[in-house]
Amino acid sequence: MNKTPKKANENKQNKRTPEQKAATRKLTSRIVVGVLVALVLVFIVFIFVTTNFMGSESLVTEVAYRTTVSDSISTTGFVIRDEVYIDDPNDGVLVYQVSSGDKITANGTIATIYNTEADAVNYQKFCDLQEEIDELENLNNAFSSSNIGLDSVNNRLDQKLISYIDSVNNRDFVNIATVESDLLSAIYRKQIITGDQKNFDDKISQLEEEMSNLESTMNESIGEIKSKDSGYFVSTIDGYENCFSLDDMDQITYTDIKEVKPKKVDEDKYVGKIIKGVNWYLACPVTKEQAVAITHSNTSVSVRIPYASNDSIPAKVISVNQFTEEDMAVVIIECNYMSPALSQIRNEAVDIDLNTYEGLKVNKAALHDDYVTKSVTDEQGKTTTIDSKVQGVYVKYGSQLLFKQVYIVYSDEDYVICSENPTDDVLFNGTTVALYDEVVVEGDDLYNGKLVD
Repeated sequence: MNKTPKKANENKQNKRTPEQKAATRKLTSRIVVGVLVALVLVFIVFIFVTTNFMGSESLVTEVAYRTTVSDSISTTGFVIRDEVYIDDPNDGVLVYQVSSGDKITANGTIATIYNTEADAVNYQKFCDLQEEIDELENLNNAFSSSNIGLDSVNNRLDQKLISYIDSVNNRDFVNIATVESDLLSAIYRKQIITGDQKNFDDKISQLEEEMSNLESTMNESIGEIKSKDSGYFVSTIDGYENCFSLDDMDQITYTDIKEVKPKKVDEDKYVGKIIKGVNWYLACPVTKEQAVAITHSNTSVSVRIPYASNDSIPAKVISVNQFTEEDMAVVIIECNYMSPALSQIRNEAVDIDLNTYEGLKVNKAALHDDYVTKSVTDEQGKTTTIDSKVQGVYVKYGSQLLFKQVYIVYSDEDYVICSENPTDDVLFNGTTVALYDEVVVEGDDLYNGKLVD
């Protein structure tokens, strides 16, 4: 009977007053606010540390590497040479002793004449056999008299294989025979150095026997065709020979180039032509603005003829023909480099490289203005530090960003070329971007000395 009243008394004692409840709620609110403030402070500290000491995750760098660029003018070039036709005797079958593009001396043999086609074929085969024997004998002598490493032989084979593939892909049929012969020679060298072939004595004996059998059935040639002049031989004729005189090249106009047409030539009367002298010329139409650029550049230029040669050809501007301000101009360029492919071109796409710039290629997005410092000592021996605001780039060096001044020698839409070794009077403190530097091209809050990942 006493238990029930006891519970009632306990509940009565535990019951909180309104004042107590309000105090509890106030205390809880303070605790929640304190926790939130603490979390905000932790977040602010985290952002501060990651930004100033750990760097930005969005930091993007590019390696500065060396490159060469040129101010170029793309146009077409009409080739002008001093060319002389070679008469064809019109009797017998010819076997050429020189290839197109080969240099020949005055009174040099261009071709031998045979009475029948069979005689000509036999003679050509005889020459091919002799050439193969000479090559194999040279290989025997080379490997018996010197030690040649396998790496050297493999590198040579790789180069010749690449040259052969390039010639096939570029349809360079003028040089394909030479490239193929070089590749075969490289394969023979590999066979000897690896022991797959001890020597070529057996092969040489076989070829010599073939030559002996062939020689017994051959008939003598009935004549020769010789060159009256020295120069470069070309077996083809296009009708543009001597359309322009070498003495009047400073008078050639854009209209002359545009309207030039080949002369009618009976090719059966000639076996080819001789390009006399060492120099040949390109007549290139250019705009008025391009003519001004050429006039104000060096006379020494380089030309690239992509469909005829992979080489950059040294050349010289000898004339810029522009007779009225409105006219298109014609630039006359002198060249003296010759190859089989170049000996046969006439009207080709040409790139004229005027000024060439070499340096470190840097993305334009990497350029910034910032201060660099240097120490200066006066006559009394007192050293002070001075600052100067310059254009430069931020470079990632270990876990730190360094600001380096740049000296720009060429600028494009997307990148600049910076000098690797500017003169002392150009740089404020003597420091500039260097080869293989990790240049920052994207990042936030960049400054000299910033710590990064």
